[in-house]
Amino acid sequence: MKSNVCVDAGSIYCPCHLAETKDCIVCSHLGGDEFCDCNWQGVCIYQNFIKNNERINELRKDVLCNIKSKIEIRENIYLLEIEIPKGLATELIHPGSYILLRGENRKEEKFNSPISVMSVNLDDNILSIIIEGIGPKTKDLLKNKKIYIKGPYANGIFGLKYLKKIRDKKVILVTRGLSAVTLINVCNQLLKNNNELEIFIDKNGKRILIVEKMLKNYNVKINCIDFNKELFLIKENLKKEVGLVFSAGSNFFNKNIMNLVDEVDKNIPLAITNNNLICCGEGICGACIVNIKGEKIRTCKTQIEPRIYLKEALK
Repeated sequence: MKSNVCVDAGSIYCPCHLAETKDCIVCSHLGGDEFCDCNWQGVCIYQNFIKNNERINELRKDVLCNIKSKIEIRENIYLLEIEIPKGLATELIHPGSYILLRGENRKEEKFNSPISVMSVNLDDNILSIIIEGIGPKTKDLLKNKKIYIKGPYANGIFGLKYLKKIRDKKVILVTRGLSAVTLINVCNQLLKNNNELEIFIDKNGKRILIVEKMLKNYNVKINCIDFNKELFLIKENLKKEVGLVFSAGSNFFNKNIMNLVDEVDKNIPLAITNNNLICCGEGICGACIVNIKGEKIRTCKTQIEPRIYLKEALK
């Protein structure tokens, strides 16, 4: 049975190009099988595809947007505030949201760079992101006054189901470096469902103080600690009926946090940032594919159980 979950399934972007090539993540018919063997509980993707004369739904489009401000918040790391359409703004407030960006003079999609959403101001339709100029794509982006934005994309986090369904529980969030930008949307979701949040920030990483400043306006407890010496503080908190742990960092960081959680209780749900290579965001190019137990999984669109990803994909 096809049990994989595609973040686009049932959305306005479904069915997509993968249906045309018989590579659908969810539908077994559109995945090349002769029979129905999926556990999808929404409107039948295969039926939609057939009724639409085997045509795909609309694709995400590039939108040229104005960069309202660009501020260097630490060496070679910039906060960009971008004016975006209202419709796009409302789609980027969810945990795991990311976009593809390229400069206004770059027509080729090879210049697209995936960037996580930090926050969205829905009153003024302002998107805030953090960019570190470390490679050709991001360096090029930072030269522009206008940029093309393509989105929304939604698979920036593995374990989204845990973030969305948990209510009235204690949640621990741990982060290091630029991955802290994902915390704003995550905290908004968790607080909406009346969860108690405690955040641990590794002070050894590149601290994004603008994120920490924003989080101080939330009803959360924030701890900045040395993860090399003070992980016992997190471990002590894990023993206090924790309903979920969210880890935002590199794969190495996330794997260490998983091991720490499992030392206390392997049944505590875990969500992590998706750090895989992402290029097209549509599952077409194959740059994001990982091999898990012999199955090739497109991580730009597929939700993977975090522990399985950390144990199997990173071997």
